[in-house]
Amino acid sequence: MLHDEQVALIQRAMALIDSRGSERGEPTLSPVERYLDPVRYKREVDVFFRRYPLALCASASLPNEGDSLAIDVAGLPLLVVRAADGRINAFVNACRHRGARLRPPGAMSQRVLVCPYHSWTYGLDGALRARPHGEDFPHAPTSDCALARVPAAEALGFVWVVPRIVEKQDEATLDIDAWLGRFGADLRSWGYDCWVPFHQREFPNAANWKIPFEANLETYHFQYAHRNSIAHMFYHNLLLADHDRQHQRIFLPKRSIESLRDAPMDQWQAGPHSNIIYFFFPATFILHEGDHANAFTVLPEAPDRSRVLATTLIPEMPQTEKSVNYWRKNIESFWGALDEDFALGVSAQSTLASGANKALYFGATEWCSARFHRDVEEAITPGA
Repeated sequence: MLHDEQVALIQRAMALIDSRGSERGEPTLSPVERYLDPVRYKREVDVFFRRYPLALCASASLPNEGDSLAIDVAGLPLLVVRAADGRINAFVNACRHRGARLRPPGAMSQRVLVCPYHSWTYGLDGALRARPHGEDFPHAPTSDCALARVPAAEALGFVWVVPRIVEKQDEATLDIDAWLGRFGADLRSWGYDCWVPFHQREFPNAANWKIPFEANLETYHFQYAHRNSIAHMFYHNLLLADHDRQHQRIFLPKRSIESLRDAPMDQWQAGPHSNIIYFFFPATFILHEGDHANAFTVLPEAPDRSRVLATTLIPEMPQTEKSVNYWRKNIESFWGALDEDFALGVSAQSTLASGANKALYFGATEWCSARFHRDVEEAITPGA
């Protein structure tokens, strides 16, 4: 982020602190059917998890030729591989012969992709290279049997994939920089393209995929849900937000920002005195914490179930035990708070079918959560 923009954000934050205010929007409702209806759920999968880029893993977790990750995204089995030319390719994880998966879920490394069923063999570019008794398949030309390709790209230290099949090589090109927009440029300026994963985790979440973003796009809950963890670091119910299309950047000033009042403005830096949330629609969250980032993508599995892919990115791998301990403490702090959020989201999901609530309420300071829902509604019902 350019220094002038950091200064502008800090000045906005100080004005709100002085007025004991926060940026606000219109209060709104969210009908509980948004979290329960299977017909709507299918529509959301078709729209958001077949058409939009999702950050699925750290780029540096696939450093070498042949490194791969097999992962299911909303019912679509994917295989992400590092090709011989260093680029990332992504395919549907299905042999073109009889449909068996080429790889089990998880990470592997192999210079070719071999189907365990009949040993059809594919290159890292997805082309069929060999098959036993190939003369028995005159009705299946090699050129027609390449792996089904999906668009993929790398940016900000992550592999981004759009989980949809494309027919041509050029259609697999993903202009990820255009999609990430000016908030992507923010993160790139801090060096994210070269950052590496220190910690990764994946876990089930017994709640609709939208619920984690509701919690993480507002600070109204901090003083209550996080009273024993991070609440003391932040101002109560205070945030400021900017938007780029459906993407959001939310600035959360820490109480230490007061120390900048007596410092020359050319020395102001946002990183040490704030958390900055970057939400890349529809389902990727990156929390910039100055010298590192914690990120997660939420993938739907059912109307009331989802899966979370989480990564901590740091500028370089630690070389000393002291550095290792520093990053471990940061991760413990982050997940100590985030686990509280996820648990409360599961709690909320567990009551939605009871009939006690027909809708959930979003107050004026929860306007970024409400905006997320507005953007979801506009995407699934265009022109409505």
